[in-house]
Amino acid sequence: MTVIIALIVSKTRAIVLRNNLDDISEKRLLITGGLLILFLITNVTLPYPESLYWFIGLGIVFTGIILSFNVLKKEYKRFLSLSTKSKIVNVLFYSLLIVVTNIYL
Repeated sequence: MTVIIALIVSKTRAIVLRNNLDDISEKRLLITGGLLILFLITNVTLPYPESLYWFIGLGIVFTGIILSFNVLKKEYKRFLSLSTKSKIVNVLFYSLLIVVTNIYL
């Protein structure tokens, strides 16, 4: 769990530094990361029923997308400009991270 939280924090910081975000965008991105971390922590400490888990999880994902949509557009453009090998590595890494997180939690 600590590794997953550390990865979320480091990726959030990297996105903030890479995009030179203004204060409002930075706060929105930090709120999104904080919501995701709180969801993971409460899921471990207070196990949700399966249906409530997906409802809360999808709600946090959609809230995060709404809050940080401009940053996500910039990151998507950056992703498209990567080489094919880097794209494949990124997709495989984050897919594996999601699978491991779901298995662990």
